Amino acid sequence: MDKDFLEKLESVTEWKKLKENSRQAEYAVFSSNEEEGLIKIESDKGNFTYKLRPLNELFSQGNGMAVEINWKDEHYIQLLYTIERAIKKVYEENHYRLTDSDVILALETLAMKPEKVNNNSILKAINQELRLQLSMNDYSRHEVKMSIRKILNSAKRHNKQGGLRGYVNFILAYIQ
Repeated sequence: MDKDFLEKLESVTEWKKLKENSRQAEYAVFSSNEEEGLIKIESDKGNFTYKLRPLNELFSQGNGMAVEINWKDEHYIQLLYTIERAIKKVYEENHYRLTDSDVILALETLAMKPEKVNNNSILKAINQELRLQLSMNDYSRHEVKMSIRKILNSAKRHNKQGGLRGYVNFILAYIQ
């Protein structure tokens, strides 16, 4: 978690309690195409530009090697959604030409080293979304790796069942 980022975010947003352990704020996030990790946050109360910290600096120390992850827990659902939303965004930006094998290859890379970034558009997008998510929430490296592996398994399963674009069509239908 990035406390500096949270302070800036809290200065321009109003958080509303949803459930006992969750809260929500309304704001818009715009990523810079010129500089990796640079984002602009806009809300009714103001805006700011911020350079997100690298992913390896954002992992929490807690739950380092949690044996069991409850995938129905909203905390982990948010993490899964973050990763799949990044994949969907790349799919749409590439005019629906992305295939499951492109996604699976990227996820296999990230399953081993989640902080890995290169010129691959899928890796970049997932990294950017994870950096934003981990700036606001505590997730260990292990939890991120387990989430990537869960999505990787889903991608392989949907690819096997739905063919060339079985998985990307699945997330296109179910991820907003």
